Amino acid sequence: MTRGDFDGLASAVLLKSRDLIDEVKFAHPKDVQDGKVEITGHDITTNLPYSPKAHWVFDHHSSEKVRIGHECPQNLVLDTTAPSAAHVVYGYFGGKIGFPSIPQDLLVAVDKADSAQFTKEEVLDPQGWVLLNFLMDARTGLGRFTTFSVSNYQLMMELIDYCRGHAVAEVLALPHVVERVALYREHQEPFRAQLTRCATVHDNLVVVDLRNEDIIYVGNRFVIYALFPQCNISMHVLWGLKKQNTVLAMGKSIFNRTSKTNID
Repeated sequence: MTRGDFDGLASAVLLKSRDLIDEVKFAHPKDVQDGKVEITGHDITTNLPYSPKAHWVFDHHSSEKVRIGHECPQNLVLDTTAPSAAHVVYGYFGGKIGFPSIPQDLLVAVDKADSAQFTKEEVLDPQGWVLLNFLMDARTGLGRFTTFSVSNYQLMMELIDYCRGHAVAEVLALPHVVERVALYREHQEPFRAQLTRCATVHDNLVVVDLRNEDIIYVGNRFVIYALFPQCNISMHVLWGLKKQNTVLAMGKSIFNRTSKTNID
């Protein structure tokens, strides 16, 4: 059980290559924390809040250490120095020796993505594993479009099997990935234009109000910081479910990391 993102995908690839799992489920961290997700002693979780019921819990967030306390439970494998949960799994089972068929550039890409160590060029014109990371990120917005031949969940299942032992060029050539890449590329310019049109700058804060937009285009969540490098915090304003409420989504720039404001 893991998050439905690039780190979750890589974690599942690693665990399946060791024949430790026969099924993959995706869960939201808040749902796990609130006890809305059933977890048993047959489950392995990665990059999710600690559950005492799980067989193994792999994580790299220092917040879990604070939440759990000083004593580390036997079922918890926590490495706060690791850049991703997948890296924790990778290290626990012996690294390259334990995973001889796993592409090394996949692990490098996951670590890079989880710590958001992207260049401006990678954000504006992603390629390779960086592009796949953005395609897997729910915040990119591909889930708002239902024209794909398979669901995002089905694609994740396909990628878990395929990423093991295949180069990224082969992964991106899969038909179900190709159609998502095509939509991402098609929306690149409209997405940037939409951000620019809907944005207002207030000192170090850029506010993007999308409530009057009929279509919210597909695009990765870091483009706003490439377009407004002088801002170190962003706020997206969107309608909630059925326009019953307004959602405010905050974020910090990955290029201008000067903000000291706590937005959690």
